[in-house]
Amino acid sequence: MLGNAHFVHVPYNTYPTSDGYIIIAIITDSFWATLMDMLNMPELHTEENKYQPGRLKNQQTIDGRLSDIFRTNTQAYWIAQLTAARIPSAPVYNVEQALNDEQVRHRNMVVNVQHVDGTNIEMVGNPVKLSETHEDTFTPPPTLGQHTDEILMHLLGKSETDINALREKGVI
Repeated sequence: MLGNAHFVHVPYNTYPTSDGYIIIAIITDSFWATLMDMLNMPELHTEENKYQPGRLKNQQTIDGRLSDIFRTNTQAYWIAQLTAARIPSAPVYNVEQALNDEQVRHRNMVVNVQHVDGTNIEMVGNPVKLSETHEDTFTPPPTLGQHTDEILMHLLGKSETDINALREKGVI
C-alpha cells in the first residue's frame, strides 16, 4: 500500500508537522543531498541512501525518521526551510486553507455570485481556463424547490395533477 508515497522516489510522501502536514518530493539524488544538509541527520545521510535504490530499500526507516523530525515544528516553518533550500515541497491544506490560497483566488477558483435573495455567496469557480474565450459566467444555486415541478414532470413523468396531489399531502 503506497498511500501518498511514490513507488520509486524516496522520500516522496506526506509528513506530519506540529500543526498540519507537508509533502516533499525528492526526485533526484541532489535533492536528497540538499535535504540531508538541511536536516543534519547523519543516521540517514549514509552511502547507501545517497542513491535512489538505497533510499527505496530503506523507505520505511527514512519516512519514519522524517516524520519524527517534521513533527518538531510547524508547517510554515518547514515549508520556509524547504523552499529556501529549493527542495520540492508544499503544505497540505485543509478545505478552508485551500479555498483561501492566494493562487486559488488569483485563478478565480473561488468566485462571488449574487444569489436571488440579493446576498453574495462564494462558490467554486470553473477549473477549465480557456485562453481565447475567458469564459467566467456563474449562476447562483437554485432556491429550495425551485426545480421541483420540472424534475417531477420531465424526469419522473408526473402530471400536474400528480404534483398538486403531492403538494396537498405535504410531500413536496
